[in-house]
Amino acid sequence: MKKIIILSIFILAFILRFWNLGNNPPSLDWDEASLGYNAYSLLKTGKDEYGKFLPLSIRSFGDYKPPLYTYLDVPAVALFGLNEFAVRAPSAVFGVLEVIVLYFLLKELLKGEEDKKKNIISLFGTFFLAISPWHIQFSRVAFEANIGLFFVTLGVFFFLIGFRKNKYFILSSVSFALSIYSYHSPRLIVPLLLLALFLIYRKKMFGKLKYSVMAAVLLFLLVFPVIKDMTGGSGARLNSVSSLNPNERLGESIKLLSMDKEDGDIVGVITHNRRVVYGLTVLAGYLDHFNFDFLFLDGDGPGRHHAVGMGMLYWWDAVFVILGILALLREKKETKLTVFSWFLLAPVASAFTTGTPHAVRALYFLPVYQIITAYGLYFLYFLTREKRKYFPIVLIFLVLNFFYYLHMYYIHTPPEVSDWWQYGYKQVVEEVKKEEPKVDKILVTYKYDQPYVFFLFYYPVDPTWYQNNWGSGEVLRAERNFGKFEFRNINWSSDQNLKKTLIIGTPDEIPDQTPGLIKNIYFLNGQVAFRIVER
Repeated sequence: MKKIIILSIFILAFILRFWNLGNNPPSLDWDEASLGYNAYSLLKTGKDEYGKFLPLSIRSFGDYKPPLYTYLDVPAVALFGLNEFAVRAPSAVFGVLEVIVLYFLLKELLKGEEDKKKNIISLFGTFFLAISPWHIQFSRVAFEANIGLFFVTLGVFFFLIGFRKNKYFILSSVSFALSIYSYHSPRLIVPLLLLALFLIYRKKMFGKLKYSVMAAVLLFLLVFPVIKDMTGGSGARLNSVSSLNPNERLGESIKLLSMDKEDGDIVGVITHNRRVVYGLTVLAGYLDHFNFDFLFLDGDGPGRHHAVGMGMLYWWDAVFVILGILALLREKKETKLTVFSWFLLAPVASAFTTGTPHAVRALYFLPVYQIITAYGLYFLYFLTREKRKYFPIVLIFLVLNFFYYLHMYYIHTPPEVSDWWQYGYKQVVEEVKKEEPKVDKILVTYKYDQPYVFFLFYYPVDPTWYQNNWGSGEVLRAERNFGKFEFRNINWSSDQNLKKTLIIGTPDEIPDQTPGLIKNIYFLNGQVAFRIVER
């Protein structure tokens, strides 16, 4: 019976992550299109869009991304072609694998507990991750963070097995290294998590000193190219999103500090000191990730990270997280310290960035929330054993909340957020392909940012030709042109006089009922996204 239940959970996880994957979310965003085209470019030429051979970081819009997702996407593009499903498939695959690994991680973490308790918590935790809104959302989009999460979880799992089977310490190092090649957050979280695990299991590790040292050396050797690469151009990503950017944070405090010194205000001199300002900034960013609205009601703002009308977690998670924390406090020392350390370290990397709370950078909360929630439900089950007839009411509420989420995700979210997903570019490209032979120039608005990558993706443009004509791409991001295409904002007063030109602009740039209007492209909410005009 237990095998049937866990297999059913795995199948459910697969369905929730793969069903209609190419169509919901309703469009590729620019990051997904960039990942897909770079995978296509690597498949065809062995180089990224900028002509760099087998890069250790993928340059995208002047930013630098860890490379693993793009390389993992190459087989999917080769197998399914350059389309939405192929771009998202690696994330969905690793989303399902994350659910599977969590089951075995919980079994290992609870080793030594009575079978009933171990089985119930393992099944609950796995089921909660399978239906997690946060995890489903990120498993259905080409988010590198989702791949990183899998390898962090796998690394912890192998670490725990290593105390029984030494070789798994080596596999743990490989897994943690792969997480660092997947996304930026593990580059801070993994070292801190490993330090915490070392302190928690130090007595056991000294008994495995040889393999522990081998694993540590291997991890350093594997990630050394990343460390070296971070000192170059790819380190720009950290600077661009850091909340400790002196230009943004210190200006006001320097002004206040000068006033405090003039007034002899000792308290002001202390509180407006740059170190205090930095510390409070990071602390505020850290605490933002425990915000009730973020977790249970609204998520991290409109757009691409959650279903409308939902937080990152279910409403009922709020109760079970509290119960789960209480239950964990009664667990054996190693178990509770492992879970709590992971839980407290998960938002550290995001705390140093702008725009907190940030669901992508804090994705490493998962699967710890599900583990704690599983403990909470288990605790409630035995807390109410005298009145167990009421327990099905709790389960009914859980099921209703789950179906509410599915309704919001599939029915209401696509039309409400299609503009955030840059919906409409695919339809634009389909029209442009028909009209291209008739014109000498195609002018595309830059109003929605990064339009060029959608034309590279949906045509698709031959990577060899593009690399040869584009070169290193060392120009301003709004001045990318190739072939007949020019990408910039539309100035209708002058651009309407162009000849043999196809113009694609927003309704703010091109008036309605303009002569030569070929087609309007609409967002899913019925608003005009693009107007296509031939001059």
